[in-house]
Amino acid sequence: KVFEAFSGYGSQRMALKRCNIPHKIVGISEVDGDVILSYAAIHENLLELREKITYPDDDKMRNYLKSINVPLNYKTFKNRADSLRGQKLKDMYLANKISKNFGDIRSIVPQNLPDFDFFTYSFPCQDISVAGYQNGLTPNSGTRSSLLWQCCKIIEIKKPKYLMMENVKNLVGSNHKKNFSKFLNYLETLGYTNFWSVLNARDYGIPQNRERVFCLSILAHKANFSFPHKVPLNIKMNDLLEKDVSKNFYLNNQVTNKPIEQEWIYCLDSNYWKGTVLADFQNKHRRQIVSCPKDENGFYPARRLTPHETWRFMDVSDEDFYKASQLVSNTSLYKQAGNSIVVSVLKALFSNLFME
Repeated sequence: KVFEAFSGYGSQRMALKRCNIPHKIVGISEVDGDVILSYAAIHENLLELREKITYPDDDKMRNYLKSINVPLNYKTFKNRADSLRGQKLKDMYLANKISKNFGDIRSIVPQNLPDFDFFTYSFPCQDISVAGYQNGLTPNSGTRSSLLWQCCKIIEIKKPKYLMMENVKNLVGSNHKKNFSKFLNYLETLGYTNFWSVLNARDYGIPQNRERVFCLSILAHKANFSFPHKVPLNIKMNDLLEKDVSKNFYLNNQVTNKPIEQEWIYCLDSNYWKGTVLADFQNKHRRQIVSCPKDENGFYPARRLTPHETWRFMDVSDEDFYKASQLVSNTSLYKQAGNSIVVSVLKALFSNLFME
């Protein structure tokens, strides 16, 4: 039985399924409305169910959403349920219901949660990532990354046998290592043995230079766990790029004839074997473009990665991407990919944790 905190679109669930590990998701905690729509579309057949449901009246649906504080504006921390109308309100209501979303982790009462054996928590990275705001994760600081400490009440009461944390490499950098160590020490007082390492997606079959900290905790004073061995990278970026891309994603010649500001853009050849680094395509993050073969006019066209391509670089199936893309915008699809976990890395971890 699994509970996914800060679930995103459910990469942990994707990995468990690919490993053929018997499991049941008993609940999630997520507040981003678009992410919840993606999760429900991918894992709970939202698109098929939406026309078969008899919905409560609008006020009841909004009150339910407010009770779990969804959808939440991450910048203002204000609830947006009152702004939803028509089908958007119905979709948001149904998505949360069928996903068993307990909503805002700050409001969760652990005693109200079902029991579970495995707790995953990929807490927000915005305040600790190099490309982010560097506001830290100190307890009670009010930053998004400090939501990590909200997991304590759940872990303390529910005592799941296995925990998995994921976040950016900077979590173990000089600015944040003290708080990371403090959290691990706290887990040890509860009886957990912790194993952590920095893993790179390109070492697990995906051409993306994406380093992330993974911490596996096992409720036992003498536990054994080994991180998965690296595997050869047999695919290139070009293998994941779409063949027929809309002109909307290409930079025009007037733009590409000028120098590109390195602070904002990486320029990548499509055959670059080390892969790309997916930012979340928001302010303060560098955009990514791909250079393509020379065209008939002697230009080397450059374009942005498409949303579909960014999800492929996260090892998400095309089928799952299509489900999500019918409900949310391209901007949201970019953001969700940038904030997620590469499925192949999780698959390797779960194979070692549950199948050895």
